Amino acid sequence: MKKSLFTKLITTYFIILVISYSLVAVFLSYWFYSYYKDQKTKELIREGVNLNSIVSNYVHGKADASKLKYELSVIDRLLNARIWLIDNYGYIYGYSGDETDKITGKQITSTEIDEVRKRNIIVKTGSFKGMFSTPMLTVGMPIIIDGQVRSVVFLHSPLNEITNALKRVFFVIWMAAFFAILISAFIIYYFSDRILIKPLGRINETAKLISKGEFDRRVDLTSDDEIGDLAKSFNYMADSLENLEKMRRSFIANISHELRSPMTSINGFLSGIIDGTIPQEKTSYYLKIVYDEIKRLIRLINDLLDLARLESGEFSLSIGTFDINELIRQRIIKFEDKINKKKINVEVVLTGNKLKVKGDRDRIDQVITNLVDNAIKFVPEEGLIEIKTEIKEDRLLVSVFNNGPSIPKDEIAYIWDRFHKVDKARSKGGGTGLGLSIARQIINQHKQTIWVESGDKGTKFTFTLSLS
Repeated sequence: MKKSLFTKLITTYFIILVISYSLVAVFLSYWFYSYYKDQKTKELIREGVNLNSIVSNYVHGKADASKLKYELSVIDRLLNARIWLIDNYGYIYGYSGDETDKITGKQITSTEIDEVRKRNIIVKTGSFKGMFSTPMLTVGMPIIIDGQVRSVVFLHSPLNEITNALKRVFFVIWMAAFFAILISAFIIYYFSDRILIKPLGRINETAKLISKGEFDRRVDLTSDDEIGDLAKSFNYMADSLENLEKMRRSFIANISHELRSPMTSINGFLSGIIDGTIPQEKTSYYLKIVYDEIKRLIRLINDLLDLARLESGEFSLSIGTFDINELIRQRIIKFEDKINKKKINVEVVLTGNKLKVKGDRDRIDQVITNLVDNAIKFVPEEGLIEIKTEIKEDRLLVSVFNNGPSIPKDEIAYIWDRFHKVDKARSKGGGTGLGLSIARQIINQHKQTIWVESGDKGTKFTFTLSLS
């Protein structure tokens, strides 16, 4: 069964919480146990020091055995600790418990006693050589009288006293950890669902609707975080898809129109020639029109193929070094007839006599041809066209200006689109509407930039090239 992201997140968070709070609870439990044990040990050591004076009075005859027994019993009840007084031969001569007759006089030999006789204080836990049925905390200390170790005292306190005292503390710690896990899990559940899961679900639902063709759908999220950024990026993608869909429909409509117009003309003229509707003496005239329409179709198809190859990255450039000034001069000569027919004033401002640049000469020729051809089309009779090259930093700027009508501001963003025509005219024998799209793709292939500036005084197209 497929697990949702929400289930995975909650499971992960819950495991992290359980591990984290359990570690904290274990640490606190251990710390309290160690702290309480250390305090108990210090307490036993403190009373062991006090016993030194009591035993000293007993050894010097200032107190009898009953007095010693009484003092040991008081400390026993105060600390809940069995007290052994052991002489240097290992015999117990003082005991704080009720089993005095069973313990007193018993000889004990152990490494702990020898360690204490060396004036060391020892702390042990366990049954002390099996002499106790329950684990004990044992503190061993020397009894120093007149500068000599005369006896050894052992204080045995049951460890279950420590654990019993800490049970309530442990209960509070673990209950606090339990409720902390529950509360944290609820908070994580609530905020994960609100901040992450639901927004992602809305994005997912919108993506499904868009995949079904509802390109106008958008995600309505305004959070100032990564999810908000994702929603903005998603909406931006949706806008792009919607624009692409509009472009696709427009492309189909435009290409259909561009193909239908010449095909209709060709079909009509050829039908007229075949069925005799067109007189014999006008056949060559209309065949010339058919020939022009066929050339227009060939040009359109070639442009479409070039554009498709450029956009797919399959078009390889032949990068070399060439004189851009000479190329511009040749293009002006090519358009000489059109320029003369409209009596256009052409100004060519070139940097230097020769100017070497890097690029594909044939493709840059295509760019310049498209830009100059457009300028000639839109410039008025006796208008002005200016072609200029200038160097800025490490790049060459080539600009083509004409003082014809400016491009409307709402059209500038679309002039690079395929088949887009500012005047919406599709006059017979006119351009294909692909020139600027091809020009931009060629410049992009060169890793350069092309842009347009249009105002009240005319329109200027500029592109960059790398200097040789």
